[in-house]
Amino acid sequence: MNIVFFGSDSFGIPALEKLIKRDNLLIVTEHDKPMGRGRKLTPLPIKSFALENNLPFIETENCNDSNIIKRLKEFKADFIVVASFGQILNEDLLRLPRYMPLNIHPSILPKYRGAAPIRRAIMNCESETGVTIIKIAKKLDAGEILDQVRIPLTDDDVYTDLFRKLSQLGAELLIKSIDLVKSGQFSLKKQNDADATYATKIKNNDYILKVNRSAQCVLRQINAFSTKPGAIVRINKKPFKIINAALSPNINVNAGALYAINKHLYLGTNSSALEIIKIQPAGKSVMSGKDFINGYRLKTELKLDEV
Repeated sequence: MNIVFFGSDSFGIPALEKLIKRDNLLIVTEHDKPMGRGRKLTPLPIKSFALENNLPFIETENCNDSNIIKRLKEFKADFIVVASFGQILNEDLLRLPRYMPLNIHPSILPKYRGAAPIRRAIMNCESETGVTIIKIAKKLDAGEILDQVRIPLTDDDVYTDLFRKLSQLGAELLIKSIDLVKSGQFSLKKQNDADATYATKIKNNDYILKVNRSAQCVLRQINAFSTKPGAIVRINKKPFKIINAALSPNINVNAGALYAINKHLYLGTNSSALEIIKIQPAGKSVMSGKDFINGYRLKTELKLDEV
């Protein structure tokens, strides 16, 4: 089968790893982006995958350009697959495939439509998350549901691990969905728009840790940005990234400071404390809580600039 795959970040790579073994692929991705401290132009993960596997690809900042659509028509796609692609496909594109256009979305739709479903589900203390395969519609993430899988979401789940888990689940569900559509043995379920919620794009303020809340809510915010880029607290106007933490229900300290207690580093919230497992001071490497206590000669507490 001929499949046009639209993607940018690494979420779609497990799906490509499965598709490349069985289908003829054409990849559509975006141009190289400036990354890192030097802001060097760097290929996006999907382009890197295409180069490493000698797959044909198109780079564009406007996938709806008439020249792009012409090239895709010539490819005669059976399916279009979209996975974490930063552009909206217009109706001319959606009409191209022989069967249907499919999207791999990392949430239990209709909840968490939009740009940041994994991080927002963690931050909002959800007890479950999942992956949904939808037939792409004109309205963002509102297409009919072809298949869906749910998994538990706990206080131990951090973003990088959950991203990897959901990308693998999404790949498996995509293959199953394509085979169902090909066989004709499938059904589509309309989403209930009344139940829809939106996972808005992450902004700079979302990284700032708000500690004047319950320990669970603070932990979930840390988890949403773990292990990269890290949730931020400021001490003496300098940023410190909290990389990993754990609930410590038997430790009670005031919100708004870091505490050294029995060689363990704790963060005060408005309920119980969090033990800080890994922390990264500005301009330094990630270190353990114990190394932080020793390096900063922390005897009792270190107040945060903001609560």
